[in-house]
Amino acid sequence: MSLYRENVTWQSQNGTWSIGFYAFEPDGDEDAEDFDHEWGVRYDENTFWFLSAGHPDPDAALDAYLKEEPNPGGGLILRWEPENQREIARLDAIAAAHPARLAAEAAAEEARWAAIFASWNQ
Repeated sequence: MSLYRENVTWQSQNGTWSIGFYAFEPDGDEDAEDFDHEWGVRYDENTFWFLSAGHPDPDAALDAYLKEEPNPGGGLILRWEPENQREIARLDAIAAAHPARLAAEAAAEEARWAAIFASWNQ
């Protein structure tokens, strides 16, 4: 069974392959009876919610994702070729920002829980 999520696999200039799945959020009322969790989403193509880099080939990049999530149902593959270099540079920049974004999200979540626990002790 697949669960489609927009993704891209790309080859960087150094020859390694990365895979990124774009961040997404519900596009509609998740509690509605007819809400479709697979297709009722909006994607942010400037942020990854999953990233794995440094793979020897596209299959290895996909395997890294499949260890964590179900079959993504397809995606775009970009080889390091002149016509793809601009998009690959953009993807590499998003990938470079990924660890900092995750750290900021984790810190915000920790602060949120600290405030909740502090309110319980008052």
